[in-house]
Amino acid sequence: MLPHELIRVRRTKAAITPLFADDEKLSLAKTLIAVYEENRDKRRGELLEGLASCEELGYDYKLVRGLSAVLDSRCIFGTRSFVPAVKARTMLFEAAARRPSITERDRVEVLAEVAGRLGVAPGDVDESIYADLVDEQHLVDFREPAPDELLQLYNFALVVAVLAYSVHVAANWSGRSERLERAASALGESDLRVGSLSVVLKPSKQLGVRGAKVEELLAALLEMRDWTLRADVAYPPRHRETRPLELSHRVNGGMLRAEPVVEEVVIEIKAPVRKGSFGDVVVIDDVTHRLGLTDRELLKKVEAEKVKYVKLPGVLVTPEKLAELREGLGEIEGGDLAEYKAYLKGRGCKNPVPVLEALGYVVETDPETGKPYVSKLRRGK
Repeated sequence: MLPHELIRVRRTKAAITPLFADDEKLSLAKTLIAVYEENRDKRRGELLEGLASCEELGYDYKLVRGLSAVLDSRCIFGTRSFVPAVKARTMLFEAAARRPSITERDRVEVLAEVAGRLGVAPGDVDESIYADLVDEQHLVDFREPAPDELLQLYNFALVVAVLAYSVHVAANWSGRSERLERAASALGESDLRVGSLSVVLKPSKQLGVRGAKVEELLAALLEMRDWTLRADVAYPPRHRETRPLELSHRVNGGMLRAEPVVEEVVIEIKAPVRKGSFGDVVVIDDVTHRLGLTDRELLKKVEAEKVKYVKLPGVLVTPEKLAELREGLGEIEGGDLAEYKAYLKGRGCKNPVPVLEALGYVVETDPETGKPYVSKLRRGK
């Protein structure tokens, strides 16, 4: 439904009539659709600038913004950043707070410092700082309607917004509809009969919730033949007296269209495997020497990250990496240590020998040649 501030109606003593968008507004519809198409993959701020210029074409600004609201509902906006915006801001502000003042040179240094800690370029951090703001979001996808379809969708959204202020709704149609009956029951105290309904709506400040129920009722009614609708509408809210709103399939059927109901597709997404800062394979002696930690201190840091590791002699390895390494090593024929090293280094193991030994392989020296070789795999490891 349209936002209440964009409702356009004509209210007389005898009736309240929505100001529908007719075929004369097709030119405006084409222009607005083109603006959205031109701004694919661009910032929302650029899109809003283009829409603002359309308000200068001589149309009622409420109409322009109402059509834009319908088009917005067919858009997907996304945030594009090299690092999470909140994380980038937090780290930058913390780094800047440690300085007595911030000059342009300081700003460059702070960006470089944070970028180094995050492993990205300073420019990437700068672009990510406010990437989550509304105007900085990008138009990722847009379901383009035909111009006449846009007008019909707008008219439907306008009627729903007006009906949200109803105190009584009555409808008639040909046939039977369980969907209509369910929608009427959800809306309020209803009198349901074959081909007709009458619903009394209680006063409510939750217009969004009521609007969703009215939308379902109206969408179901549009599917029927020879339908008519009459509602007593208290709009604007400051007026205590209601005015009747009357619609029918014969007069208004071709002007209204509801968005089709899309069947919900449930896709099971497995939770991502948590990654730790120490990597998939941790050679304990190497890491403790590099960081100046004891074995116990290192294990505490690893446990604090809540990453699952399999503990092997002198080595920690994630279950996924362990399965990968075991399968790959098992396919190597012969005892050439160089092949084993090459395989492990290609999988991110900077120090292959401790990993080999932890996995049950024995590295020995040939007494005749003096060269090391992998002699066997201890089964059951």
